[in-house]
Amino acid sequence: MTDSSTTEPGSHCRGVCVIMAGGRGTRFWPLSRIDRPKQLQALASGRSLLRDTFERLEPLVGADRILVVTSGSLAEATRADLPELPPANVITEPVGRNTAPCAVLGMGVAGQLAPGAPVALLPADHFIPDDDLFRAQLAEAFAFAEARETVVTFGVTPDRPETGYGYLEADAGEDQGFRPGKAFVEKPDAVTAEGYVRSGNHFWNSGIFVWNSTWFSAQADRFIPAVTALMAPVITAFGTNSFTAALETAYRDCPADSIDFAVMEKLPGFYLQPARFRWSDLGAWDAWGDLAPELSDANRGQGDLIAVDSTDNVVRVPDRLVALVGIHDMIIVDTPDALLVCRKSEAQRIKDVIARLESGDRKDLL
Repeated sequence: MTDSSTTEPGSHCRGVCVIMAGGRGTRFWPLSRIDRPKQLQALASGRSLLRDTFERLEPLVGADRILVVTSGSLAEATRADLPELPPANVITEPVGRNTAPCAVLGMGVAGQLAPGAPVALLPADHFIPDDDLFRAQLAEAFAFAEARETVVTFGVTPDRPETGYGYLEADAGEDQGFRPGKAFVEKPDAVTAEGYVRSGNHFWNSGIFVWNSTWFSAQADRFIPAVTALMAPVITAFGTNSFTAALETAYRDCPADSIDFAVMEKLPGFYLQPARFRWSDLGAWDAWGDLAPELSDANRGQGDLIAVDSTDNVVRVPDRLVALVGIHDMIIVDTPDALLVCRKSEAQRIKDVIARLESGDRKDLL
């Protein structure tokens, strides 16, 4: 990595934010559905997670410098949720191709809006309650990335040996509060995760990346040239009448790949910024339960609950009384057409339910 400037982190630097909002949120079934997925649900406040993300970013960069990349079926709902955005700033993928095409497209369009500006690439559906602190750190990351050929990723200090998260390993030294990154680490087993917590050099991967935009282009061309070649005419067409047709053509032939696997894990280096704000990826119902209001007897969630010898359950049943007798460590989520009951330890396996519904022609419940 080449340090090309002496710009201090925290100095004024107005970047661009690309919000990735095309996921289905399958681990939040039965609430999250194709036409109203997780990011459009109010899981952390009275607003949708997407709206929360927008309001976290807008005071720092302005609505004109926020792009949302989502799926075509969600365009209308996304624009309704974010009426401040210029309509063209909601970009709809014709088909899902994982996050690498989304990242290349979003980063390229960001370059059209603000050539040379640093760009934050971030998910639409995380929980970050400390808005002011997040904006302060994002401003620091923008300035740091603008001055260097690098990418900055926020690392969250682990408070428990979590096996459901990817990790980042960093060098012990710091450069103005930013630590040189060593490696992206896959989800560990329990023993390895315990070692990571003790090491002080391992962080949860937040999935929030702040790029020097020129360096991103070089790395994308290096590692995913097929994607960048397909997206080049789409990016050039942004803001013209030919944009939609170019988008459909590119996505028809575009390979599906994750930006993490395709680019991030192959980089010659990166910087890690330890997050000072609270964070949760809200990956599944058990994570939501950690943040939900307390109910009686050490249960959490939303609803009218009577718990008899029943503890540590996550309950979301808005319209009826729930009585639990001798039930522990369960997730119970009710919607008008489906009921979910599973052990908290099995929350990641909700995707197996989705697979059964898809294979059994129950698409009305997806």
